[in-house]
Amino acid sequence: MNLRPQAVRMVLAHGLPVVVEVTTDSMTPSLERGTKIKVEPAPGEILPGEIALILTDDGGATLLHRVMHVFSSGGQQFVIHQGDAPTSAFATCPRDAVIGRAAAYAMAPSRPLPIPEPVESEARLRFHRRRRACALFALGRRVASSLNVGQGPVTRRLARAYRDVARRYGS
Repeated sequence: MNLRPQAVRMVLAHGLPVVVEVTTDSMTPSLERGTKIKVEPAPGEILPGEIALILTDDGGATLLHRVMHVFSSGGQQFVIHQGDAPTSAFATCPRDAVIGRAAAYAMAPSRPLPIPEPVESEARLRFHRRRRACALFALGRRVASSLNVGQGPVTRRLARAYRDVARRYGS
């Protein structure tokens, strides 16, 4: 991507779209490296299956990932996101780190983006397994929070368990 992440955030915050280039393989086969995507602001509700532009914790980079699950914990909304590649890992971020949503291919705006519900049976099964695992992860976080159990160690164990299950079943 040519623009710095904070510049992208500022442009989107002003309600304007940006074009970003896919720079990794985390979204393959849905979005290949080098693909240019038009991203629009995401002020409203984010839905599972959408492709979102996410600002990393340190603000030094952006990720283009699929939204797998949205949940609330401790009065704050969180998004679990993951690339479409079979080996892609999931991550959790606060909702306000989601700064945009993919709207179209920059060079072919009439070409539909990869849909939230994959057509290919293997990809569809992987998507649904991942969504269920993310929902269980979010439930575990809520339970830990309601029991006043320190979320750090519990969250790390849940994340490790999710990754083990994902590896075992071909993610």
